Amino acid sequence: MGVTVGKYHLFKKTRQGKTFYYYWYQQENERIFKSCGRACAEKREAVAFLEQLLKAELTETKRKSALGSISINDFAKDMFIEGAPHLVRWAAKGKILKRQTIVQHRRHLTGYLLPKFGKIKFSEITPTAVEDFLLEQRLSNSCRNTIIYTLKLIMREARRSGIIEMVPEFEPFKRNGRRQDTLSSEELTALFPYDEKKLIEIWRRPDDMRKEKTEIALMFGTLFCVTVSAGLRSGEVRALHRDQISITNSGLIVDRAIDDLGQIGLLKKATGDDPRSRAVIIPEITLKMLKRWLDRAPECPQCPGLVFSYRGKPIANYYILDRFHFGLKNAGIDYENRRLTPHCLRYTYNTRMRTLLSEQVLREFVGHRSVAMTDHYDRPILMERLAAYQGVKPSVEQFWG
Repeated sequence: MGVTVGKYHLFKKTRQGKTFYYYWYQQENERIFKSCGRACAEKREAVAFLEQLLKAELTETKRKSALGSISINDFAKDMFIEGAPHLVRWAAKGKILKRQTIVQHRRHLTGYLLPKFGKIKFSEITPTAVEDFLLEQRLSNSCRNTIIYTLKLIMREARRSGIIEMVPEFEPFKRNGRRQDTLSSEELTALFPYDEKKLIEIWRRPDDMRKEKTEIALMFGTLFCVTVSAGLRSGEVRALHRDQISITNSGLIVDRAIDDLGQIGLLKKATGDDPRSRAVIIPEITLKMLKRWLDRAPECPQCPGLVFSYRGKPIANYYILDRFHFGLKNAGIDYENRRLTPHCLRYTYNTRMRTLLSEQVLREFVGHRSVAMTDHYDRPILMERLAAYQGVKPSVEQFWG
């Protein structure tokens, strides 16, 4: 006759030396059978085994119940701080976050996630609630997506700790960022004359209220000329060091950048194992302008060897934008009705060089890993693109045989 111990039903059956078995109902009509093991030779031993099994299950249930009551504030309030245990563990596994990235995650956590969801249990946080909250904030879709990514990282850690069983699926917001426009040949000629006085005239402050030295305008003119001639990002050109320049090889080594915190470090999306460094050839006229600046560039006390500096330290990103607009205004280029920021120089380089270089060399020069990204940066001025295609006219003429 069988014995019942809690939800388990014990019975005796001699089979392969195992005499005691038990079963329980997983669902209404699903019965699961298991052996008590060879150690349970007597009935009392089998009963004791099932009692211990029930006790362990109860302990686990209480543990899960306790974990289920943990809020995001309880679990994540100390996350994304330099030296935090999870960051150390990630680094040991090869996932090393830049300081800028850590700060951004921390900002998302303390600025949005904890104030809204800090006291809520993990199990009660739903994608719908998160999406509705983010839609109420005056944020770009790109920023909303990065906040969601911060939350997902937290939830992955919670899953690792056994607090939740799975990370819910979040549908990303559609990116609403507008691509940059590009500059025409005429606009580039107007912005970057080789003549020193003309270059200074274009890149000086329009009001000249500060009566700044002419070398500052010369520096910014040279900086932006190098940027468009090599397809550099703002952070890359602002971090340019003398040891990255090879006059004899007519080019630059791009292996560092300045982040949003003003720190010089790895390139965008770079890691310790994949620095994403690259080399790029620049035009001879740009090289001459750069050499002219190097011969008079002041030493940067904060970063010795830095090519472009302002008031003794690396140039701030916001000031780059202001100065770029000064140059556009002085050259008579409309930047209010077009998407023209310093990043448009990278678009301009990618677009112009696409008809001059092979796809592989172009990707190596700009640091793209895919043709899709090169396509994204291609913003041709069609009349110029048509002129660039004139070399294939003989082939087109063969259309009619």
